Amino acid sequence: MPNIDIDNEFLELFYKITNKDVPDAVDGNSLKEQLSEVVEVMKEINSTAKKPYASKALGTFEEDIEGAGPAILVVDDLGVITYQLKVLLSKFDCDIDCSQEIYDAVNKYKRRKYRYVVMDLFIPTEREGFILLTELKKMANTSGSNIIIGVITASPRKEIEQQCKARGADFFLEKTNDWQNTLLEIMDGYINAGKQDEDDF
Repeated sequence: MPNIDIDNEFLELFYKITNKDVPDAVDGNSLKEQLSEVVEVMKEINSTAKKPYASKALGTFEEDIEGAGPAILVVDDLGVITYQLKVLLSKFDCDIDCSQEIYDAVNKYKRRKYRYVVMDLFIPTEREGFILLTELKKMANTSGSNIIIGVITASPRKEIEQQCKARGADFFLEKTNDWQNTLLEIMDGYINAGKQDEDDF
């Protein structure tokens, strides 16, 4: 699989798309426009960056990213978001799988051991997100897996965070300004802590 290198130059250009507020639910035409914008930005990255990032990244939209690190499952019903998260999280050289609906996510979790799950809550409604969160945590507890689950959402409703934490979410992140960098900081903390635990063991 392609290895997408990421540095500040890449992120500065890519954030032209990812810094925009993306609603939890959009119609087909809106999503098509968003995906077209992503392609255009990737073309711009390809023409201005010192390294051919876009030539690698454009071909990986439907592919999972393999790395040497722990496995991450990304769940969001919008392809533009799974793509953004896939590119961002590849910074950690992890093995990344993506899913766009809850049943596929559950089936993928049953087939392999994920160390981390990053999921949107509205897939496409919060009811499905709560169901998935509860089911993933239940399967992890049953198997004795030490899984970290993070929930991200564009909803500003404060009670949602408490509901997610009550269902087993380890962290909650609202899609406000610069949420991508915040997510990277959170994941960096968890992944580095995991590496330290392995070294201590």
